[in-house]
This record gives sequence, C-alpha cells and structure tokens, in this order.
Amino acid sequence: MKFDSQGWYLERGRWGELAGILIAPRGVTPSAMVTLCHGFGASGTDLVPLTEEIVPELPDGLIPPAFYFPEGPFDLEAIYGMPGACAWWPINMEMLAELAAADAFAVLEDQIPEGIDSARTKLVESISQCAAAHEWGSIAHVLGGFSQGAMLTIDTALRGDGLAVQGAIAWSGALICQKVWHQSHRNRPVAIPAYHSHGRQDPILPISAGRALNRFLNGLGWDVESFEFDGPHTIPLEGISGAARLIERVVQSGS
Repeated sequence: MKFDSQGWYLERGRWGELAGILIAPRGVTPSAMVTLCHGFGASGTDLVPLTEEIVPELPDGLIPPAFYFPEGPFDLEAIYGMPGACAWWPINMEMLAELAAADAFAVLEDQIPEGIDSARTKLVESISQCAAAHEWGSIAHVLGGFSQGAMLTIDTALRGDGLAVQGAIAWSGALICQKVWHQSHRNRPVAIPAYHSHGRQDPILPISAGRALNRFLNGLGWDVESFEFDGPHTIPLEGISGAARLIERVVQSGS
C-alpha cells in the first residue's frame, strides 16, 4: 500500500478536552482508528509524520485505518520554559536522570504518576468523541505511543473505561503502575496483541525498564512482539514495520 496524500484528508480539531490532528482516508470508512500519543516534551504534531511511514508498510488491499494524534494536556512552556512542548503528566526530570544513570528504574514500577488518571480519562474521552463525530461507532481501536505516551497506552488499555483497545504499540516505554495494572487485569482480563520496541543504549529509559514492561505484558497473557535494537531513545525503522504488522493483525482479526 502506497501513501497517496490525495487520498487522505487532515483535520485539526478539539475532541473532548484535547486538541488533536486526524488523518483519515477519503471516501471510505477506516478499517481502524490508530491513536498515537507523543512523549514527554514533544509537540502535539511530533508523531504525525509516522502516517507516511506506516501506511506504505500496510499490505495492498487492506482498507486504510485513520490516524489520530492527540496533544497532551500539560503545556510545558509555563512549567519548564519549553515553547511548544507538551506532556501527559508532569515528570521530575532530575530524578529521572538520576535513576537512568544508576539503572534504578525498578523503584518506579509500582508508582502511579500524579496526573496519569486525568490523562487517561481525557484521552479516552477525546478518542471516543472523535470517533463519534465521524460516525465510526463500531471501529476497532489501536492505541500506541512513544516513551510517556507508551506508558499511557498500556495504562489506558488496562484501565480505560469506555474504550475497548484491540491492539497496543509501545515504543520505548517503561513499567509503572504495576500493582494497579495487575489488579485491573484480574478484575477485567484483557489479552490483546501488542508491539514493543526499546533501544539498548537508551539513556532516558534504560533497556531494563523496557524489559520489565515486556515481561509484565507477557505475564498478563498478551501476545507481544518485542524488538530490541542497538540505539538510543527513539523509534527505529523496524518499530515502524512492527506497528504496521500490529495494525494489520487487528484489522484482519476484525474482518
């Protein structure tokens, strides 16, 4: 499948409390709604170019999905002096750097970040309102994200009341909220396909944090395709191909 910009439209809007960008195929009902959440300190448009990278990796004949890129609710210009930067919840960057240097992220595995519950609620509401506004009532949902967005993805897949996530993409995430995630899974078992990638030279979220997340998801019975690569805190080319495979799996399972 080739990406032809003439066959797509881009819409900027506000659904619920979040601003976002929607890129959807013209003239057809999308096969799925793929929501991708940016990382801490990125702009709301940071992951938008991934549409042009993922779509060509999808097989010919597959009805294209729509891609939604919501913007995190925290404006970091006022907090950290970072113009155009957003976040899903505040992070103590000094503490994060110290933990990364000491490879001591295990201390965060059971912590529930202040603000994650609000972010999850706003994300679910925004996705639901965007889908409803376009009359995609029964559409399949794939949720993904990078770094902080990956952690929000897993949290929403497990604890996002009102949104049934059929597939998850986690690029360079880490295990947090372990006890509440495990309890949520016990109360409402969710076993979905997922794609997970993480760099072995990641200086921000060490590979040990990614491996802990991978072990946790596998322990829940999720069908996880995991990819480690020699590189830093980024999305590798294989991460794009893996996301496309995950989207294809979700679409094909629902057809």
